[in-house]
Amino acid sequence: MSRLISRTAVRLISLSLTLLLMSFFFVSPSSGQEKRHEFSAGYGLVTSSQIVDIFTNVLLITITIGQAAKVDNKYPGAFVLNYKYSGRSRLAFGFTFAVDRASGNLAMSGNPVGSYSENYYTGAVELDYRFINRKNFCLYSGLGLGLTVRKGKYTYSETETSSSALPAVNVTLLGFRVGDKIALFGELGGGYKGIFHGGVRFRL
Repeated sequence: MSRLISRTAVRLISLSLTLLLMSFFFVSPSSGQEKRHEFSAGYGLVTSSQIVDIFTNVLLITITIGQAAKVDNKYPGAFVLNYKYSGRSRLAFGFTFAVDRASGNLAMSGNPVGSYSENYYTGAVELDYRFINRKNFCLYSGLGLGLTVRKGKYTYSETETSSSALPAVNVTLLGFRVGDKIALFGELGGGYKGIFHGGVRFRL
């Protein structure tokens, strides 16, 4: 009985591998797809830094005079620079640098006591899978992993600073590019780039 189960498992694994290879063959890019060096500048809204700040107790911080709440918070969004290289496969890889910011006031027991500003600097490596990868149009998903350094400045009767390092993740559920050497792009996902991220991409 165990041998029968083992044989069945081997057959299922073999069949799965065969289907995987066939799928990869059928979705492989058309011949003549050229290599690309892509540079982009984008802007992202509702970043992971903002989400964490809102939905966790990071909104409460401890300073010398006690525990203060962050109020009147402003999140202008993230500025994102990116480089990607794509060869003759559907995979593209590269790296990203993103700058995010939060600012507002500090309050204790409902009374204002000062202000704060925090900057988030993120460096990450990224990998995209391009479902459609044509000269003037691209449809893709992606994943990015890296590190975010948060630097904070808290001003009241005196000024305090803090610095911490956090893991950074970004998932692109669906992205598109329209254009060739100069193109527009947009992405829907979540992470250090934001839920909504878009901008301009240049190809060399």
